[in-house]
Amino acid sequence: MAAGDSTGPWPAFIGARGATLRQAVEGLQASQHWSAAALAAGQRRQLAHLLRAAAKHVPWYERADWPRPLLAALDSGAGDFATLWAQLPLLSKDELRDHAALLGARHLPAAQLPLGTTRTSGSVGIPVEVRTTAVTRLAWDALTVREHLWRQRDFGRRLGIIRSLLRAQIVPGGRNQPDWGPPTAALWRTGRASVIHIGLSLGEQIDWLRRFDPHYLLTYPSLAAALLEELGPGGRPPALEEVRLMSEPVDAGLAARLAADWGVRVADVYSANEVGNIAFRCQEDRLHVQSEAILVEILDDAGRACGPGEMGRVVLTALHNLAMPLIRYDIGDYARFGDACPCGRAHPVIDQVLGRVRNLALTPDGRRFWPPALAKIREVPGIRQFQYVQTAPGSIELRLVLGRELDAADEQRLRDLVCGLLGHSYEVLIRPVPAIARGPSGKFEEFLSLVTPA
Repeated sequence: MAAGDSTGPWPAFIGARGATLRQAVEGLQASQHWSAAALAAGQRRQLAHLLRAAAKHVPWYERADWPRPLLAALDSGAGDFATLWAQLPLLSKDELRDHAALLGARHLPAAQLPLGTTRTSGSVGIPVEVRTTAVTRLAWDALTVREHLWRQRDFGRRLGIIRSLLRAQIVPGGRNQPDWGPPTAALWRTGRASVIHIGLSLGEQIDWLRRFDPHYLLTYPSLAAALLEELGPGGRPPALEEVRLMSEPVDAGLAARLAADWGVRVADVYSANEVGNIAFRCQEDRLHVQSEAILVEILDDAGRACGPGEMGRVVLTALHNLAMPLIRYDIGDYARFGDACPCGRAHPVIDQVLGRVRNLALTPDGRRFWPPALAKIREVPGIRQFQYVQTAPGSIELRLVLGRELDAADEQRLRDLVCGLLGHSYEVLIRPVPAIARGPSGKFEEFLSLVTPA
């Protein structure tokens, strides 16, 4: 189905009954060349389809007073869609968690079946469960393949993964597989893969890395930083070509160090269990929103759309999930849009994903900001791992896992570095610790604020 067709779900290669993974991938390879106008028109049509199903079959939206007037305006052509859309309320994580039963549809088209579920880690203290459908899983799989194609990976090479695993999946020394697994191995013959639990010791992970020697490594930015610190510039696994980062905000300094010290490419994927793939990078290293599956808004504190370069809250609408429609879902992230990409794709560009509310620093006068270049404290030798924890508006606790004892000069240099990086004369408490725990899904936060702003 072309971008401008007006019947059925949009795009048909994802939403139509019986669509296969191969058809979805081929469709995405064509749709990456659609114009911005064609993408916007298609999204608008699919939004109308989503809203109509939600208003008819989902109790949460049935009881709301806004879906029907918006649909009437869409059907009649009266009113400006963008203005009407911007007036819709946001769906919070609290609402998703507390009213999940009301957000579930009572009836679904056959194309959406069978149902499944996915769970978030609760990394911001709000674990949630979301229904998935055949269509949402197909979209996630097809976009995963598209990311491989955009990055021009060789499917015959070895893929290594360090991530959080369920207890039953954990194998000491890593779990080896004959191929990359779904979805890629469903379409192509691939090389071998191996996955190891991030909760095992760094030494075990390094032994696995040296033994398996992957060409591509998928892991968290914090773990990649720890490996780089431990192995040093000359310690790159011989076959490694690319480090692919996920789940945590990516510091530009880390990407630069991986490229300079190990000579590898760096890619990152922005996704969320609630909605699937959100954005990933083209060969120009620009982070593109996957517009065929998701609508991304970035809003300021007043709910207005942010322009390129302006930081705001990320608000998502999953276009294809009729089983549990997440319409204008405030995921809790902050990000900013960037300018158009020279690759020619019209998919919007996210300049940077900055993190969550609790990753914002606070000054005593109430100003909140994103703390920059936190890893600069590694200029003091012996720091294996670090975490800044803001315990009061004027106080920072610097938690350090150390490879050597610090002297008074080291500690003073650390205090000077912290205050210089954050731009304020904080009281800095240096606290050596044996380890710094990761979150439930293996994610790690370099800066964590325990202060609720007034």
